[in-house]
Formats: sequence, structure tokens, C-alpha cells
Amino acid sequence: MGTPSHGIGISPDRKSLWIASTSANALFQYSLPALELIGHVELPGVHTLGMEKPTGSVPEWITFTPDSKRLYVSNSGDRSVSVIDTGTRQIAAIIPVGEVPKRINTMVVH
Repeated sequence: MGTPSHGIGISPDRKSLWIASTSANALFQYSLPALELIGHVELPGVHTLGMEKPTGSVPEWITFTPDSKRLYVSNSGDRSVSVIDTGTRQIAAIIPVGEVPKRINTMVVH
């Protein structure tokens, strides 16, 4: 929680800037080049045994599919990667990946 924002990325189509916010437990999308807020995606809460309120997913690094249609964000507090539909700003899937995922990237295989 000492880092308010860790992941930041420009979509491959260069139309938007995405920023992961640890404190807001969300991703924020800004238009390019205007830098106007388009919207945000709330990430899953983490429900820890014995805690009254859920904590955040602790979003870390982000990466995109080459067509800019999907964004992946590693959630180190949730042991998952969230798949975001960038057109609707909705979570398309949550992939369990194990302890403290951080650095991720997209690889294109031909």
C-alpha cells in the first residue's frame, strides 16, 4: 500500500492510457492525447479471514493484447490476473496464478 500506483501502460492502438491504482483498487482509462478520464474498472476485493472489510487486489503490472481489446493486470494481493475487456471496461476473467504475481507481458506467437 506504500505505492499508490504501480502499473501504467499505453494501449497498442495508442488511443488510451491505463493506470493501475493500489489505493482505489481499480484501473483508470484516459484518452490520448487529451488525457481525459474515460472511466475505470473496479478490481476484486480480497476477503481475508478475520477481517471485517475486504482489502484490495493490489494491482501491479499491466499488459495488452496486440489488438488492444484485452488488458491483463497482475493482482499481487489476490494471487490472480484480471483480464479486462478494454471496450466495455468490464472484467472478462480472473485467472488464479499463485503467490504474489507481479511482472507480466504479452507474447505474440506466429
